[in-house]
Amino acid sequence: MNDLYNQELLSSIRNEMTHLWGAIFATSGGVIALILGELNILKVFFVIFGTLLSLVMINAYFIRRTEAMNILKSIKNSSQKEFSEV
Repeated sequence: MNDLYNQELLSSIRNEMTHLWGAIFATSGGVIALILGELNILKVFFVIFGTLLSLVMINAYFIRRTEAMNILKSIKNSSQKEFSEV
């Protein structure tokens, strides 16, 4: 039962990581497009805001990656424990 829960949790985290990765690319692409155009004060604001938002999403991505790795280690340890008992 616990393994099934861990597998579903891992699937959910991977799905969230995929969404974060797509959002990072979209935001970063928008920032690059704004930088390449003619800059005014509003565009500078959006460039700074987009850059900060991208950094926050990158941080969230790596937090989720760490969680996913911990779940994978727990699944691996539980499967090794089952094989050693047999």
